Amino acid sequence: MLGQPAKSHDGTCLHCGATLTQVPGRGRLRQFCTGEEGKAYRRRMRALGFPV
Repeated sequence: MLGQPAKSHDGTCLHCGATLTQVPGRGRLRQFCTGEEGKAYRRRMRALGFPV
């Protein structure tokens, strides 16, 4: 792929709503500030019945 791939996440943490900076180029989107916030988000979604 030529050029920089588009990263389509809106740039806010899914858990706390803080603004995230996305690094251009290959790799995964940042969705959480820290790994601990990601774990807390998934735990909360499982408790609400979502298959996360």
